[in-house]
Amino acid sequence: MSAQPRVTPRALTPAQVRVARKIAGGMDTAQTAFELAITPGTVNVQLANMGRKLGVSGRAAIVHASYVARQIPRPEQESFDGEFTEIEVQTWNLIASGATVQRIADVLRVSRATARVRIKCLRRRLKASSDAHLVTLGWRYGLADESLTDTGSEMTIAVARSG
Repeated sequence: MSAQPRVTPRALTPAQVRVARKIAGGMDTAQTAFELAITPGTVNVQLANMGRKLGVSGRAAIVHASYVARQIPRPEQESFDGEFTEIEVQTWNLIASGATVQRIADVLRVSRATARVRIKCLRRRLKASSDAHLVTLGWRYGLADESLTDTGSEMTIAVARSG
């Protein structure tokens, strides 16, 4: 059984959209702050507010929810030179859902250390600078869309589009 999102998302402000786009592109807090000429604290406050507005927790989930709600432009689709394993796709989905490393380990039935290694290997394979950037690449390579579910609990993590 699928659960509904925790909240109906509200539109992000223009400033929040700018922050979300930078994070989705792989920038960290300091890089985002520098690029937007704001403080790192402001970036973190904007991210916290975005999470509340979108009903999700964590940068990767904020990026995914922002794409689903069309708050930020989705990346153009590209093909990936290679195949993804079922475990990689499942890991990717869990990251996009905002799952913690412990949650990923529990779902994959591995240790936290092994879960961290799998995430690190996936990031390295795709040249992703962060988990949020990994989510963007999931959209680019067609592994993520509005129907994404947390594969461990079958809880729908996609959010409704804002009008």
